[in-house]
Amino acid sequence: MTKLNVKANRGRKTTVALKVLMAATGLIFVLFLLFHMYGNLKMLLGPEAFNHYAHWLHEDLLYPILPHKGAVWLLRLGLLACIVGHVFSAVALWVRAGKARGTAYKVSTGKKVRPTQTYTAFFMRWGGVVIFIWLVFHILQFTALKASVGAENYALLEPYDRMIAGFSVPWLWAFYLVAILAISYHVRHGVWSALATLGVSNRKREFFFKLAGDLVAFILLVGFMLPPTLILFGVIS
Repeated sequence: MTKLNVKANRGRKTTVALKVLMAATGLIFVLFLLFHMYGNLKMLLGPEAFNHYAHWLHEDLLYPILPHKGAVWLLRLGLLACIVGHVFSAVALWVRAGKARGTAYKVSTGKKVRPTQTYTAFFMRWGGVVIFIWLVFHILQFTALKASVGAENYALLEPYDRMIAGFSVPWLWAFYLVAILAISYHVRHGVWSALATLGVSNRKREFFFKLAGDLVAFILLVGFMLPPTLILFGVIS
């Protein structure tokens, strides 16, 4: 085997490893998003239910097996590791795809990229940038309590009241809508793509996995935006 073939083989293995890493971390995010969305829906049950859930999540999750706040910090560290792995693999694959678009590559493969593939890649990549910006702001607003929106004493409020104060502001609702749309699109494509990468999907199952991606994306969009929308229009106060 020539050095060129060895190098190409290593490159393919590295690409597969990056895709597996991105798929695995992406599915972990989907599970977390579904759990987070379910928790947010407790806003519909009133202040007592939502505040109890929020305090349990941040203070007493898995207590006394773990100390107070121990589980939430393990969760945060795990998600941070997934974010690093997901972003790293996405950027690395993005760079590799750019290098592979040379003239020699096009001549040797003879394949044409469909417009839908180009649009999907564009929205997945730049949608990921939007999600990252939103994630930083989301943490500053609801975790670090450094981004006060809708109230001067924001950090002193109960979790339910912080949600009310924040999403009573139209621009914040609009910002979250854009972010959740980006997340939903990301999930829509990512679910079946991740399953295909991990070897679960095939041509016979592709339709059903795409349908599953559509369903999960729709659930996340409606589930995440329902409480903020009800708050914005005064149904929840």
